[in-house]
Amino acid sequence: MANKKIGVEVAEAFGRTFIKGNIPEINETRCLGCTNCAVLCTKFGPNVLEIQDGIAKVVRPENCIGDGACMLACPTKAIFLMSKYDPANPPSAV
Repeated sequence: MANKKIGVEVAEAFGRTFIKGNIPEINETRCLGCTNCAVLCTKFGPNVLEIQDGIAKVVRPENCIGDGACMLACPTKAIFLMSKYDPANPPSAV
């Protein structure tokens, strides 16, 4: 079996390297709309999340650097997974 090389796009932030392409999935039942994730994401620069209709939404998935900071900011663990973003087939959380 031949070795297969997989190319990825990376982002440099906070002195670390992150693999781009993973975006947060948000459990709308758990989300309190507290804005912690959106404020942190905006402060760090990607500006991926916004609070809409009282819950966090991924509105600019193409900006996500995949660092998972939003997951750590969520007090209810409503952001529980980072999934691969495919513009042709976005996950239901988008």
